[in-house]
Amino acid sequence: MPRVRDTRWELAAALRFFGRLGYEFGFNGHVSARAPEVPGHYWVNPFGVSISAVSPADFVLVDGEGQVVETRGNHAINGFAGNLALHRAAPEVQVAIHLHAPRGFIWSSLGEPLEAVNTDAALVVGLQGVSDKIWGGSGPSGAELAQAGKRVLWQKSHGVATWGGSVGEAAFYFWATERAADANLALRGIAGRSVLPADSLAKWTPSPELARAHFEVAFTLAEAEGLR
Repeated sequence: MPRVRDTRWELAAALRFFGRLGYEFGFNGHVSARAPEVPGHYWVNPFGVSISAVSPADFVLVDGEGQVVETRGNHAINGFAGNLALHRAAPEVQVAIHLHAPRGFIWSSLGEPLEAVNTDAALVVGLQGVSDKIWGGSGPSGAELAQAGKRVLWQKSHGVATWGGSVGEAAFYFWATERAADANLALRGIAGRSVLPADSLAKWTPSPELARAHFEVAFTLAEAEGLR
């Protein structure tokens, strides 16, 4: 019988998919999700395990203070503080994703929001906010942006984090943001570049349910490959 999908399985499937896309860079990158079976706790990806090979059994259980309470194969965690701040900011933040994907990391150095240079980019333009708090700036923090409902959180010169009410939702925003950053960088300064009108963006912004449905391709791929 096929494995019943649970939070850890979906996290592993998402990370393996992102590994295929080249989003892994050393130990940089942190995903986390509230553990439905242990309220007040989180499943966090393990330090030192490739996202291209991670399995559901590898995820580490941590408490509300970020302390490991249940290890998996003696794996530690790394860099969970930023994700924990998002989880604490709002109960809606069920899943948080921060990876050092190439194009988004480059774009973050500009400290600017993305523009809707095409309809793919328009999927996330209305969901984003920019923070410079990591460098002592005066703007809102990522947690404050999350509280305001922003699901795509730019950290100046430190990439982007996304969150959602499900693994699929948060993962799709991250995937779409990386594509949008690629398009924005490719078209920056190009003659004839255009931006979709602001009044058309609402129809392109996906609902949480639609965002999650868009990521179903990654889950079915993991099932076809027999992820356990």
